[in-house]
Amino acid sequence: MTATLVTLGAVAGSTLALPAIAQTSDFSDVGANYWARPFIENLAEENIIAGFPDGTFRPDQPVTRAQFAAIVRNAFEQPLDRTPPRFSDVPSSYWASAAIDDAYSQGFLSGYPNGAFQPETQIPRVQVLVALANGLDYSASGSVNEVLNTYRDAGQIPEYGRGPVAAATQNRLVVNYPNVDVLGPQRTATRADVAAFIYQALVAQERQPALAAGLSASNYIVNYNTGTGTGTGTGTGTGNGTSTSSPRLVPNGTQLDVRYPNADVDIVVAPGQSVATNLEIAQPIRNSQNQVLIPAGSSVQGRIVPVEIRGADVTAAKFVADTLTVNGRTYNINAESSAIAATTSVNNTTLQGALITGAAESILASITGNRNLGGVIGAVINGENQPTSNNAVVVIRPSDLDLTLRSDFTVDAIANN
Repeated sequence: MTATLVTLGAVAGSTLALPAIAQTSDFSDVGANYWARPFIENLAEENIIAGFPDGTFRPDQPVTRAQFAAIVRNAFEQPLDRTPPRFSDVPSSYWASAAIDDAYSQGFLSGYPNGAFQPETQIPRVQVLVALANGLDYSASGSVNEVLNTYRDAGQIPEYGRGPVAAATQNRLVVNYPNVDVLGPQRTATRADVAAFIYQALVAQERQPALAAGLSASNYIVNYNTGTGTGTGTGTGTGNGTSTSSPRLVPNGTQLDVRYPNADVDIVVAPGQSVATNLEIAQPIRNSQNQVLIPAGSSVQGRIVPVEIRGADVTAAKFVADTLTVNGRTYNINAESSAIAATTSVNNTTLQGALITGAAESILASITGNRNLGGVIGAVINGENQPTSNNAVVVIRPSDLDLTLRSDFTVDAIANN
């Protein structure tokens, strides 16, 4: 494809700011560990996107509707099937006027009922995915609701976007960082987001290769490891994907045995409270070749959070892991334990050496009748939020947690031990 370089989102005044230097994929602000580097790098090498004259890409900068129109015009070769209207807020002299007309004609974007296009409005992630699904003529197969259940925040997807987002999901266009099961549909799309979505759309059209399984970025592609896509649109939307597991892949469903560092103690919180805490891996995680991917002692950073058990008059909590540090490298992970119900069955013996919040200490004094727990417990720790119960506590022994990965992730290297 012969394409005009588009500086993704770089607009000054009424003109598109093109690079003043030769295009390069080595951007100073897109480091080796930046989550979207492979998407950005590959598109830049294909001259589909470009950086700024100072050598940066500014991946976290938001994208407007006009900028997105310019990007899709540069990236895709869809037929011009619709005659564009004269948008009231897009004069012919506007820098992106031709790109907006083409994006409309190709079916990627539409205007608003009042005749406006709102070119300077920042575009939400859901609109980017709807635009790509519509422009590439993808439609969902099967149950839309079932597909969207992939996302914890599916309820935030507007009605007009449900079908197209489901189709985008089935065709592996969706890339969610840092949590693969959190779509963030109303969050403003960044330059990195758009680069990831565009690259995946080109993969679906078989115009770019799927990312290798060993790349960390592949962990954020929804349905990456589910085999051939199921999209039914007339675009070439099957995508190649891959079913080959990297030896560095830690798969969804892996249970992480954890413990509290240096001691096997209970953590006691009041129902409704959240507590940030660090645990550590108790047993190494190995691959099928018995190589260590996550050594024992690796640090797990996360939170004890309240859990609502619907239909039951029970309060509970669970541990949610946010990051994992392995040999100095920190990974975003998606892992959580089962819910642990609050209890009144505690005594001085079970509390020996425990870490408890101040609110839990007050409840425990009432439960045990011991107003002087200082000589029993290990330490008082900070807890956030107000308790929702004054007659029970949640007792968590980290070594008993069934902390389980909810999505795949890949370590950068096999551990040395």
